[in-house]
Amino acid sequence: MKIMICDNIAMQTPVKMPESGIVRFGADAVICGVGSCFSENIVGFLHECGFGGAMNPTGIIYNAYSMRQTLTFAVKGKIFTTADFFEHGGLWHSREHHGAFSASNPVAAAEKANAVMTEFRRELKRAGLLIVTPSASVVYVERETGQIVANCHKVPNSRFQTRLLSQAENLEHLESAIALVHDFNPDCRIIFTLSPVRHYPGHLLLNSRSKANLLSAIRDCVERHSGHCAYFPAYEIMNDELRDYRFYKTDMLHPSEQATGYILGRFIETCGDAAARDKIAAAVKMLNMARHRSLHDKNNPEDRQK
Repeated sequence: MKIMICDNIAMQTPVKMPESGIVRFGADAVICGVGSCFSENIVGFLHECGFGGAMNPTGIIYNAYSMRQTLTFAVKGKIFTTADFFEHGGLWHSREHHGAFSASNPVAAAEKANAVMTEFRRELKRAGLLIVTPSASVVYVERETGQIVANCHKVPNSRFQTRLLSQAENLEHLESAIALVHDFNPDCRIIFTLSPVRHYPGHLLLNSRSKANLLSAIRDCVERHSGHCAYFPAYEIMNDELRDYRFYKTDMLHPSEQATGYILGRFIETCGDAAARDKIAAAVKMLNMARHRSLHDKNNPEDRQK
C-alpha cells in the first residue's frame, strides 16, 4: 500500500451555486411554499424568523399533479363542502388533503380546509416568493374514479393503482402551476427545489426513476421560465456534499437536523440578500436565547415552583 500524507484532503464534493438566474428575497419578503416535509422545514424556518407568508394549504404533498391542484384551488378560490370528504376509520377525509385536515365530522373538516386555504390565498396574492418542493413522480390513482389522490388515508391498497408520472407529465403540471401563480400574482417569483428525502427504501430503482423524472422536468421548467423561476440544488447538496448516512435521521430516509440546517444555511446564503441574512441572523440569535431560557426553566426546580 502506498502511503500518502496530504494536509489538504478534500472531504466533500462541493455543489456550485448558479452564477446567474438566482432569485433573491429581501428582509420584507412574504414567502409561501408548497410541497414535501422538506419544504415545510425551509418555509417554516423563514416564517419563524419573522417573514410573512403561508404554506401547504392542503398539507404536505409530494407530486407535481397534487401541487398543481393545490395552487389551482388557491388561485380560483375553491370552497370545500362536506361533499369533498368521505368517511373512513371513524374520520372524515379529503382525497386532496393531508391527514392533518381529517376530522370527526365533515362540517369541521370542511371548515378547517376553507380557513387554511383562504389564508394561503391571501398570502399568495401578496407574496414575493413561492418555494415549490416536489418529492416524487409516483402517484396513486383511485381505481373507481381514475383520480390521482394526494393522500390515501390508509384506505386499502387494492382500491388504488400506482403509476409513475413521466418527465413530460411532470413538466406539464409544473408549468401549469407556475402559469396560474404568475397570472394571479405577477410579482411572485418561484424557487424550485427537489426534496432529498428517499421515498421508496424498498425499491430504490423506483426512487431513482421517480427523482430523475422530476429533476429533468424541474430543470426544463426553470430554463423555459428563467425570468421568474430558479432552482436551488438541495437534492444535490444532500447527495454530494453530505454524502454520508450520519447526515440522515435514524430512518435513513430523511435528512437529519444537522443536514437540514446546513442546507438551510446554503439556501439563505444563496437566495437571501444582505438585509434578509442580517434579519435571519438576528432572529436565530433571539430564538436560541429563548430556547435556552426555556430549557433552563424546565431543568431548574426553583424556576418550576415560581
